[in-house]
Amino acid sequence: MEESTERYNITVGDGGLEIHSSDGNIVSFTPTEALMLLDILKNEEEKLKLLAEQASPLPIRIRF
Repeated sequence: MEESTERYNITVGDGGLEIHSSDGNIVSFTPTEALMLLDILKNEEEKLKLLAEQASPLPIRIRF
């Protein structure tokens, strides 16, 4: 099985939020857009946690 790792650098500044991928792509959000995204992610947090847990290759689940 081939494993792929994507790395991101997230920067928050006066202009808003920027997400830089390891291959040079950039996604930018204004401060208002970033807050809207944050609200959406908060509302979907439980579903995202469940999906991440199901996708985990680890046979044992560790919770903090």
